[in-house]
Amino acid sequence: MVVPAELAGFARGFLLTGKDTVRFLWRGDGRWHGVRLDLVGRAGERSALTRLVSSQTELPQGITAREIDVLTLVALGLTNGEIAERLGTQVRTVSTQIERLLGKLNQRGRAGLAAIAVDAGLIVLPIPGGTANVTSIAQVSTQQNAESIDTSGVHARALGVAFPTAVPYVLGTVVPLSGLAGEDGIELLHGAALAVQEINARGGIDGRPIEHVVKDADIFDEGAVRQAFTELFARGVDAITTSYVSAEHPFVLDMVADYGRPFLHTATLESQVDLVRAAPIRFANVFQTCPSEKYYGLAFLRFINALATSAAEWQPQNRRVVAIEIDVTSSRIADDRFRDTLAADGWDVTAVIRTPPHTTKWGDILDRIEQQDPDVLLVAHFLADDIAELQRQIHRRRLRALVHYVYAASIPRFQTMAGEAADGIVWSTVTGRYDDAMGEHFKRTFTVRYGEEPGWSQASAAYDQVKLIADAWNSVGSADAAAVIDHLRSTAYRGINGVYFLGNPGQTALCYPDETRDSSLGLALMTYQIQAGRAVVLGPEPKGDVTSFRPRGRP
Repeated sequence: MVVPAELAGFARGFLLTGKDTVRFLWRGDGRWHGVRLDLVGRAGERSALTRLVSSQTELPQGITAREIDVLTLVALGLTNGEIAERLGTQVRTVSTQIERLLGKLNQRGRAGLAAIAVDAGLIVLPIPGGTANVTSIAQVSTQQNAESIDTSGVHARALGVAFPTAVPYVLGTVVPLSGLAGEDGIELLHGAALAVQEINARGGIDGRPIEHVVKDADIFDEGAVRQAFTELFARGVDAITTSYVSAEHPFVLDMVADYGRPFLHTATLESQVDLVRAAPIRFANVFQTCPSEKYYGLAFLRFINALATSAAEWQPQNRRVVAIEIDVTSSRIADDRFRDTLAADGWDVTAVIRTPPHTTKWGDILDRIEQQDPDVLLVAHFLADDIAELQRQIHRRRLRALVHYVYAASIPRFQTMAGEAADGIVWSTVTGRYDDAMGEHFKRTFTVRYGEEPGWSQASAAYDQVKLIADAWNSVGSADAAAVIDHLRSTAYRGINGVYFLGNPGQTALCYPDETRDSSLGLALMTYQIQAGRAVVLGPEPKGDVTSFRPRGRP
């Protein structure tokens, strides 16, 4: 096959940059293409080649061709006046286009636009107006080098075109798009799909793409769950990922154990981890990629103790705690051990209230809570619609209690539905996106792909699962189940939500700081507070600090 001369020039010019990879947009035959160039071999050696991966794409979030030109030039450091001169338009027009880009890409300023353009490969080549007097980045150097190279008629084989006849790795994902957990299912699907897309855009795993097979299953529908897994088995998938679909259905572990391929889940359930510990050969392929629910109680106690003794403007009056739990197996946190642990530090759990799924009439329950007058209200729940309505009613009643949610406040829909009533609430998750450079990069990439920011838990957890299994396939060199399982057991992997080391008897991610004091071997059980509409990390250290807590209503 003959590579278009312009792309061939970029591929050869890239070799002279000394970079390992570069991504950009290119328009050919009236269509947009996402292009990735990777170095094969060592830079400067005669044997070095460029692997070129090009696929037809659409500009994200309704961005126009002219806006992508503007975005490119913003990323290259040009002023509005310089952009207008290059594009033959008015400065006012450029200002308007930048405002539109800020809205479409959910950014606050030019720096954010520039970061997204580079991270997401939204730099267009050739550079509009040429490469003179712009910031020198890899894309610019690629074009500058290419402009002096004649590559007409270069054969594709010399460039290493990806995916010629490769057999794909087949990844199955069970997603709860139907039913009450649908909003979280969307987060899971988007996170997993983004990881697959990124891996394939980089040439796959040693030239083999990932084929992603997705099956929907309502977590409260046993028949739908059985069918989803049965269909993945019939498809012959090489591994399966999911969230907490198995939490209410222990039979899933027996199904996947019989199947024998790696199964990664975030059921957050110690009883299922116990099964793996008790029968390590039977459940050798089962991995929980997060700590279990038992650590929520320890983190909650650590937080309220630290808050009560810190300089924060919150002091307990009676040290009473009331717990609300959704009445399902996977959300039992306030048990006798929880009560005893809190009592040892002088806290009194005066009531544990269990509610069925899809509770929206909270009046009687809130009446009971007002009678208890607790300092803290702990809500263990994973359905965003339910707790958003609860939070709105708490806000209307002006309950004085500090409200601490377990997990569900991580779902974007919670904050959207609760609105200003969510301000001041605290929430925690055993698997949460770190507020660091990796987390910020993931957020930007996700936002460009889907038009909205990810939540703080499930999207990045699902993304990490795909990257975990892909890392194992890459290291092993095949989908051989036994070898992949051994790799998952023996290797620590740093993801968006922390470090995954699954080589313990329960084959579960370790909880930092309660299960391991080494943050390089575990996932931090993250605690956040919503302040003025955004999440602020309160702990554990060094990820955050309780002194960042702000009382409700304080700016």
